[in-house]
Amino acid sequence: MSKTTKIGIAVAVLAVIGIVVGILVTRPKGDFTMPATLSLAVPITRSGTLDITLTPPQGKTLPAGDITFSIKETLPAGIKATFNPAKITVKSGDDQKKPQKTTLTVEASTAAKTGSYTLTVVAKGGGVTRESKLTLNVQVAPDYSLEVSPATVTVKQGASATVTVNVKRNETMKDPVNLTVSGAPTNMKVTVDPATVPADKASATLKIDVPATGVDAKDYTLTITGKATGIADKTASLKVTVQLVDFSLKAEPSVVTIQPGASVEVKISITRTNLTDPVSFTAKNVPAGLSVTFNPASATGDTTTVTISAAADTAPGSYSFTVEGTAAGKTKTVTISVTVGG
Repeated sequence: MSKTTKIGIAVAVLAVIGIVVGILVTRPKGDFTMPATLSLAVPITRSGTLDITLTPPQGKTLPAGDITFSIKETLPAGIKATFNPAKITVKSGDDQKKPQKTTLTVEASTAAKTGSYTLTVVAKGGGVTRESKLTLNVQVAPDYSLEVSPATVTVKQGASATVTVNVKRNETMKDPVNLTVSGAPTNMKVTVDPATVPADKASATLKIDVPATGVDAKDYTLTITGKATGIADKTASLKVTVQLVDFSLKAEPSVVTIQPGASVEVKISITRTNLTDPVSFTAKNVPAGLSVTFNPASATGDTTTVTISAAADTAPGSYSFTVEGTAAGKTKTVTISVTVGG
């Protein structure tokens, strides 16, 4: 091979190398950006998440290969940080043109201290390193208390009453609270509406139904218990005074004499104990030849008048019948004796 030929080949090789180098020099280098600042608030005993997006700058692409994520500083006590995924693998081609995302999860245990912390999120890959300043606010643990208003209530036998159960949440408590009630005697019906107080509500209504009979008139203590995820149970007390509702009847006089064809009046006195309902009257076992009427038949006051009439042909003799009064689910009786003269 001549010297001239060798020189020509060498020049050609150098030209090819120059072209390759030129291509490598002009090819855009992979790059990415991420937010300059980030912020996340996490209550103690809870966790929070934050999406972090890597974006190729205008006219550029993400570097092909692995991009890893980390926190530069030593984490504060009680704080745990994880990335999902901790490593993004960008494939050559269309993947390099698309934004890529990881999710940062921060957990605060009971060992954490409230306060504001500045951390640095680092993304590294393809010879590129980017950092974001993360402001982490560690908040107080979620908590709440229960309060019953009013804390004492009086319910008459045969009646009902309602109270309000207030759920007092602190600023980080965003969960529903389940409410249950214990301590009610048999036959006392207690309901809570709603039984689960949602996060956007602050109270429930507790209703107490006391039947006319079956629940003794005395004081009872009900315990309202609240349950919420990750928080110790809370309780509140309600004093329920069941008030006796009763009455008695007295006939004045209870023994009367009447002539055939005549009438006589008897006053029925009503002694009330916390009874405001009217007392309805009927006569039971009225003998033939006698008729009985009441004025009024339903007494809102303390008396009613019984008019006893004997038919003209009523046989002389001794008779009796029962006056029955009913109110508030209870029935009382009194006997009236009648002597029909000859």
